Amino acid sequence: MWTRKSVKQKGKKAFFGNFWKCVLVAIILSIAVGAASSGFSGGTSISQTFQNIYSGRVTSESSTVSDDDSDNDSHQVTFDIDLSDPNSVDQDDVNLFIGIVVVGTIIYIIITAFALAFKYFLMIPFEYGCRKFFRKNLDEPAKLSNIVYVFDSHYKNIVKTAFLTDLFVWLWSLLFIVPGIIKAYQYRLVPYIMSENPNMNFKDAQAESARLMQGNKWKSFVLDLSFIGWDILSLLTWGTLEIFFVGPYKASADAALYESIKYGIDAK
Repeated sequence: MWTRKSVKQKGKKAFFGNFWKCVLVAIILSIAVGAASSGFSGGTSISQTFQNIYSGRVTSESSTVSDDDSDNDSHQVTFDIDLSDPNSVDQDDVNLFIGIVVVGTIIYIIITAFALAFKYFLMIPFEYGCRKFFRKNLDEPAKLSNIVYVFDSHYKNIVKTAFLTDLFVWLWSLLFIVPGIIKAYQYRLVPYIMSENPNMNFKDAQAESARLMQGNKWKSFVLDLSFIGWDILSLLTWGTLEIFFVGPYKASADAALYESIKYGIDAK
C-alpha cells in the first residue's frame, strides 16, 4: 500500500538525480498541458446572444454619436428590437444581426477546430512523451528522446486514446462538475499505461486505469492537495520556484504514484 510520503520521496529523489533534464522536460510538459487546455473558453457571447433571441428580445449596447451641427453635443443612441412585436422589427436590422451571428458562429467553429487539432495532434503527444520521461526517470536517468516517442510509433492510436478519454471526461462533467473530476482521476493513469503499451486499445487503457485507481482516487486527490503550499511559494517567487523545483517535483511524484499503484514500489 502506497503512502503520500513515500510517493513524494521517490519522485523527489528521481528528480534530483537528473535535475536539469527534469527541469527542461517539466517546462515542456507545462507548455503542452497549458496549450492543450487553452482555446475552449470562448463562445459565451454567442450563446448569450442566442439566449436573448429565444427570450424574444435583443437589446443593443448604447453608443455615443457626435453631432458637429449641434455644438458637438453628444447624444445617446439606443434601440431595442422586441421580436414579440412584429411592428417594432426593422428587417434590415434583423438581417444584419443574423448575418453577424452566423459569421461569428462560423469563425468560432473554425477556431475551435484548429485549437482541437493543435491540442491532439501536437501537444498531447508531447504531454504523453513527458509523462513517459518521468516514468523512466524513476529507475534510471532518462533520455530526452522519450518525449517524442509518440511521434515514432503508434501515433494514431495514442492520439485516439487521448481524444476519447478527454471526451468521456467532458461528457461526465456536463452532468455537474464533480462527476467530471471523478472521471478525470479514474483515467489519470492512461498516459503512463499507454507509454508502456502504446498499441493498447483505448477501452482497455481506460479500464486498466479505472482498475488501478479503484480505492486510490481520494488518496490521489489528497496527494495533489499536499502541493498547495509549494504552489503558494511559487506564486510568491513569480514562478521561479515552479520552474526549478515544484513543476518537475510534481511531475516526478505523479509518475511515482503510477509506479507505486501498479507495481507496489515505494521509495527506499
